[in-house]
Amino acid sequence: MKLNMKAAIVAAIPLLLTACAGIELGETRGLSQTGNAFDQALYAGYLNRAEHEYGYGNYSSSDAFARKAQAAAAGNSVEPFVPNDEGSHPPGLVPEGELFAMTSGREKLMQAFSDGATNRLPADAATAQVNYDCWVEEQSYIGDWAEASQPEHAKECRDAFEAALERITVAPAPAPVAVLPGSIIVFFDWDSAVLTETARNLIREAARLFETGNMNAITTVGHADKSGTVAYNNELSAERSANVASELSRLGVSSDDVDVTWRGEADPLVPTADGVREPQNRRVEVLLQK
Repeated sequence: MKLNMKAAIVAAIPLLLTACAGIELGETRGLSQTGNAFDQALYAGYLNRAEHEYGYGNYSSSDAFARKAQAAAAGNSVEPFVPNDEGSHPPGLVPEGELFAMTSGREKLMQAFSDGATNRLPADAATAQVNYDCWVEEQSYIGDWAEASQPEHAKECRDAFEAALERITVAPAPAPVAVLPGSIIVFFDWDSAVLTETARNLIREAARLFETGNMNAITTVGHADKSGTVAYNNELSAERSANVASELSRLGVSSDDVDVTWRGEADPLVPTADGVREPQNRRVEVLLQK
């Protein structure tokens, strides 16, 4: 939090107080690490925040982040701030307009941790927590020192938190198969063209239907969500379609009977804004034709 103190207030602060402030930071630098990868990443992130706040003369916040860094270095559990809980974070109140978003964001963060994010993606999980606490701290205010006058500081932390939260959040698994007339849909993980075991089972079923249903041709149509560039998504959807066709060939379907096409992000099953990761759009449609 970078407080916009008036010059008169700053001049009135005794030098003795500034000399004694921020004592926690000196005891935090260079601590040995006893925790896991998540704890170590938390330590580094909180130490960086403590250094940052100390540099701005905001010693209470620097101490708060330094104490969190110390706990993380010791391998102790460190939970994110609770908005407007005076015992949880440095003095100050979060504006009511931000409180709902912060509370919701904290719930999502804790759910991601419960889903194993701290073990799967420890660095990203720590980035999410540290930037969440930064968001809370930056939005808190005391008296007329409102962060509303410096919205860019809180926004930077919030944006970093939300980006990291997206990376560590486990997306709901798509339905294993969506059946349309004469078709089977195979889904893929984000940014991947690798066939999962579920995908292979579905392709095996498509090959069986082709052989037993007197079908004359199969078309594989690759798709991607909108989380990458248009050019990249075209390549990814083409690779997905080709991999499904290769699996059909391995299962005995003649390559002469398979037409491989792709649409990139142009034909989503679920319409989304650009940049959104949507599991239902990461797919290959296997069209069976008589």
